[in-house]
Amino acid sequence: MVTQKRKVRFNVGGKIFETTATTLSNASENSLFKAMLDGAWTAQYEEFGEYFIDRDPACFHVLLHLLQTGELLVPPTIPDTLLCREAHYYGLLDQVLSARSVELDGENLKLASSITGRTLLQDHSIIRASANGSCSIANGRVFHVYDWMLQELSIANLDYMKIVDMEWYDSTSILISGRKHSNPNTGGDGGGGIGLFNPQTAKLQHKFKLTQTSSSSSRSHGGDNQFSRTTPGNLAINNSNDKIFCCCKHDSYTKVGGIGVWDTTTGQQIDFLEGGYNSGLHNTFKLQWLPSNKCLVAAIRSPQSNRISIFDPRMKEMHSGHWEHNPYKLKHRGALVDAMGIEEMNCVCVIDENGFFGFFDLRGLGGESQMNRAWWSSEEEEKRERFPLPGEMVHIVPGGKPKLGWHGGKLFCSTNSAISVYCGSGFEWELASQVEPKNGGFIQDFSIGGDRLFSLHALQFNHYNINVWETPPSPLPPLFI
Repeated sequence: MVTQKRKVRFNVGGKIFETTATTLSNASENSLFKAMLDGAWTAQYEEFGEYFIDRDPACFHVLLHLLQTGELLVPPTIPDTLLCREAHYYGLLDQVLSARSVELDGENLKLASSITGRTLLQDHSIIRASANGSCSIANGRVFHVYDWMLQELSIANLDYMKIVDMEWYDSTSILISGRKHSNPNTGGDGGGGIGLFNPQTAKLQHKFKLTQTSSSSSRSHGGDNQFSRTTPGNLAINNSNDKIFCCCKHDSYTKVGGIGVWDTTTGQQIDFLEGGYNSGLHNTFKLQWLPSNKCLVAAIRSPQSNRISIFDPRMKEMHSGHWEHNPYKLKHRGALVDAMGIEEMNCVCVIDENGFFGFFDLRGLGGESQMNRAWWSSEEEEKRERFPLPGEMVHIVPGGKPKLGWHGGKLFCSTNSAISVYCGSGFEWELASQVEPKNGGFIQDFSIGGDRLFSLHALQFNHYNINVWETPPSPLPPLFI
């Protein structure tokens, strides 16, 4: 075992480095250097008087300096992919990413990397960012997982299951809901399932089964309602209490809808929040858990109306505020395409297919009267001038459905091939910045995580792009000698 005060000598690719065991002790627990301190490599050191490592010496110098000072100084001659590959070998990748991480600032975004894939993106393609800066894509029956360097980790095909929603449960697990296609030729009867997958291998870790539904649906359909007769929909995660939520629709003419609740520790269903026949939960297109308010926000879209419903799982009650879709009186409004609860502002932000925003007081959802206080970005001429996204200025191309995001007190919105960032509150919103890649392609989805913004673009000739936007680090101050 190497003592803390002893010098340690390395021969890396023919270049000699000397350091101390104290410096090596700054490495993470699962690193190669920790193994050296624990005596795993003692025999080699006693025989040769040094550790020989057949790796890149320039990268080793950068990593050794990181352990010595905590600073990551990378020469321009070393590509990020090479440095990360070497850091992964030594078990220092997490420390490298932490050292180079800069908090994402929506007003200062720079395209950091981009990759192109070759497949036709379907209408409901999804991209999700993880907390460690990696990402996953779901397209039809297939999902891909990419690491921090946008190297493909795994790919899986769910056969006859079309992916409905996908969320990162944590850095080691991806939650996916899918539905089967009814096919009389193959005997398929619809339905679907929810699974937890390993992002490294794309292997199924656990399948969550729907073992009970509402009492009304049990009486109507024989009591035992498995996923073969129930279609799962959008997902939400409550990590603090190890729970997941999923909208469920019974495959029948009754259109029974509700929200299933599972305990991820046991893997068992623990509750079912019934919405009732007229709740419209079977048409939910967005489900979100609000940790501070301890409630669920369900955004519902149907030909008759658009609706926002608030669920408190503890009370098993739904407070629904909705506004009717009337194409004659509200010609500037279309069907909702995205919704997002913003706890910092105590509101729910929604956007329709024409790019119009609406903000609804989260504390006041409970009736039609509360909806009268909602504000749409084009409601009045003076408000239209204040808001930078009036409908007549935005032409939404087919397939380019607007998406919403929130990070660092700023509102993110994608329209066509660009992502716009807004600052403000209430009726006062200003365009802070806008990013758009040179290759264009309308945005299917975007996601924020790990101090990175990921956007998924559909291109011509059955190609797609994943673009990664970051906030560049501040330049080092000049040295005065």
